[in-house]
Amino acid sequence: MGRRARPVELLVLTGKKHLTKKEATARRQAEGALRPRGSGKQLYAPRWLSKAAQKEWRRIVSLMADLGVLTEADINTLAVYCDAAARYAEAAKAVQEQGAVIETDRGPRQNPAVLVAEKYWRIMNKAAAALGLDPASRASLAAKAAEHDKDEFDKLFGTESGR
Repeated sequence: MGRRARPVELLVLTGKKHLTKKEATARRQAEGALRPRGSGKQLYAPRWLSKAAQKEWRRIVSLMADLGVLTEADINTLAVYCDAAARYAEAAKAVQEQGAVIETDRGPRQNPAVLVAEKYWRIMNKAAAALGLDPASRASLAAKAAEHDKDEFDKLFGTESGR
């Protein structure tokens, strides 16, 4: 698996990758398509989510509503993200209150809440990437959309990429 896509503006600023004007324009248009453009259908949180997870659900849905990328197909992934975020917050609070190392009968040990927090952090990151909640994921979605547009042009007009 290759590297994750980065936003085109970041590529241009850092000069890490040379894009032709045509490629950069296509990426900007594809990335722009993922920016706010009207509200979509209201998504409702599953009833099994805790109050804290439902609060995170509302926060994410309100942030992503105008993008039009969240659909009913994303409900389970979003629910997993929100549940993990709430559980991560609980574990992080426990670590903050008790410390990363706790005293046991066998001496000092790592607080089990540290491992729990790490576990839910990983779940959050995977779900966030799937939902396009981080810049690299959004750039990856835009790159795929730009590539799709280029492929459609090639199919219609019989041109080849790179010539």
